[in-house]
Amino acid sequence: MVVWSKAHVKVILFPILIILVGVVVFMYLTATKPTQTPVEVKEKVWLVKSMPVVFENLSPVQRLYGQVESFSLVQAAAPVVGVVDKVWVKEGQSIKAGEPLVSMSAADLDIPLQQAKADVADAKAQVALQKLVDKANKKRLAHEKSVLALKQTSVERTLQLIQKELASQSNLDQVKEVLVRQEYVVVGAKLAVEEGGVKNKQIQARLLKAQAQLAQARLNKKRGNVIAPYDLRITKVAVSEGSRVNVGTVLVSFYGLDSLELRAKLPVTILSNVQLAIKNNVTLNAYYQQGDERVTLPLSRLAGEATTSGLDAFFTLPNTLNQVRPGDLMEVDLQGEQLSKMVAIPYRALYGQNKVYLIQEGRLQAQTVQVLGEVFREGKLWVLVDINVGSEVAEGAKLCVTHLPNAMTGLKVSEEKK
Repeated sequence: MVVWSKAHVKVILFPILIILVGVVVFMYLTATKPTQTPVEVKEKVWLVKSMPVVFENLSPVQRLYGQVESFSLVQAAAPVVGVVDKVWVKEGQSIKAGEPLVSMSAADLDIPLQQAKADVADAKAQVALQKLVDKANKKRLAHEKSVLALKQTSVERTLQLIQKELASQSNLDQVKEVLVRQEYVVVGAKLAVEEGGVKNKQIQARLLKAQAQLAQARLNKKRGNVIAPYDLRITKVAVSEGSRVNVGTVLVSFYGLDSLELRAKLPVTILSNVQLAIKNNVTLNAYYQQGDERVTLPLSRLAGEATTSGLDAFFTLPNTLNQVRPGDLMEVDLQGEQLSKMVAIPYRALYGQNKVYLIQEGRLQAQTVQVLGEVFREGKLWVLVDINVGSEVAEGAKLCVTHLPNAMTGLKVSEEKK
């Protein structure tokens, strides 16, 4: 029989009591803890800006990049061998029509001119002399023909005398011999007349040649003093005063201020529309922004050859842009023909190449569009699109113009209040 002492009882009861108290406290705390409200997951709403879909008749604008060229770039060359007497201009100068550019030595220009005048005078003298010779030859031919007629009459008279037995055969032979000699003389006279005609043609040809050389000498003298034919700008001065030049040596290069034009590449996407507009005699213009001024550049013509990247177009530069130089790069906007039921939207509303998002019942709805160019709105370029590609869109429909990186069909949005 085991006898429990008070010490043993305390050792056993105290741990049990502590455990019981702990259990009671845990049960109490569990029963009295606060109830947590379940977390409700809400769908995020994106705040966006919108604009109504408005159908308009608009002309698309295509951004083009081109280079300034001149269709009248002139290189004035030395017409004769000589020395440059005076250079009046410098590279880059703008010159008015009639002002001198480069002058060659007067002696180098006058000597060929005097020689040409002398050749013309000599040829004219030969023409006059040949006329006198021709006149004399014709008179001689007429005289010899008269003598020939007399000789023929003498032969006939001698034949009659022989028939009457008043002359002998020897007399007939003598007069026939004289007749033959005279016929030979007439042939020589005819030949002289014919030779005179040929010589006259030769001398006339020499006269024409001398006159042409005289005209060339006068033209060379004029060209030797290079004068501005119109308002122009100097591109290069190739000589200096005292330089000795040969025929064909370039003296100065220039271009007319009204000959400037812009050469820009038309992309293949708009080429057919431009060609159709030209065929229908529709005037197309490009616009260049010069400060606060918008300058018009009419389309003058298309290039004769195309490439795989497109076709070059030439735009006339107005006088307000005559400060540009050949080689300058310009950025212009080509305005095409007017299109109906088009919608202009900011670039931020366009996703990729052909997608926008409409707002329907608080959610985004993707819509396929066709980009047809650009238009100016509020001083900025907007995209011109045909919005009725994937499906019909009613005018006034809400278009999302806030660019969302996570935009997708069904995304919940809220329109920003204006």
